[in-house]
Amino acid sequence: MKVFHKVYQSLARNEVKMLQVERFTQIRALLEKTPTLRIGQIAQVLYVSEATVRRDVEAMEKDGLLKRVYGGVTLNKEDMPLTLRSFQHADEKDEIGKQAAQLVKDGQTIFIDSSSTALHILPYIKHKKDMTVISNSQKVIDTLAFTNNKLILTGGELIPRNLAYVGELACRSLDMYRPELVFFSSQGIDVNGEITDVSQSETALRRAAIKRGIQTVFLCDSSKAGKIYTHHVCYKSEITKIITDSNFPKEYL
Repeated sequence: MKVFHKVYQSLARNEVKMLQVERFTQIRALLEKTPTLRIGQIAQVLYVSEATVRRDVEAMEKDGLLKRVYGGVTLNKEDMPLTLRSFQHADEKDEIGKQAAQLVKDGQTIFIDSSSTALHILPYIKHKKDMTVISNSQKVIDTLAFTNNKLILTGGELIPRNLAYVGELACRSLDMYRPELVFFSSQGIDVNGEITDVSQSETALRRAAIKRGIQTVFLCDSSKAGKIYTHHVCYKSEITKIITDSNFPKEYL
């Protein structure tokens, strides 16, 4: 009975944590539409108490996700942690991951980046055999750890919030390989086909991977169409294929 009680408590804590992560995602989505919001406005939309929103805001501010300004809160435009990005547009990312997995064959050498979109490929390739999977993502390596494939982690400097390895060592390690497929994502693509991102270090890693890939595949859900960020990754003319969800505007393809 004591064991059951402990398990129940653990599950309850996990459920509360999950709800909080979902609220973080919803709060960020609200602030993307309305740059500044008051605590009361957020509470009203999410159907929670103002005290709950204040606790969420404090936690998000501590993690660098938003900042308080006079009259409310606003987004911090830095990159969002992997744990939060994984909840955003999950259905669209799963659709993309399923399509991308169809390109993968047994025995291939592939690169998968540290994006949350790329993680959605993994459930659909776990049954593959004799692949060599290269990644700068700790999450990718952990997920495929007990499959019948060879796994190579780039190494480098770890970004804890994204479980991603970056830096000169990570980029140089890719020079030793020639992957048949490179899967990557980014934060935005504009109408001219320029793909950009908020992270300078992860952008450098992706550019290194694109340079080494025989075929390069950009994974992009419809929320990223028309978005422009600071760091240039590449142009769509430089890659082999773009995989999107069914709602992606055609003018960006």
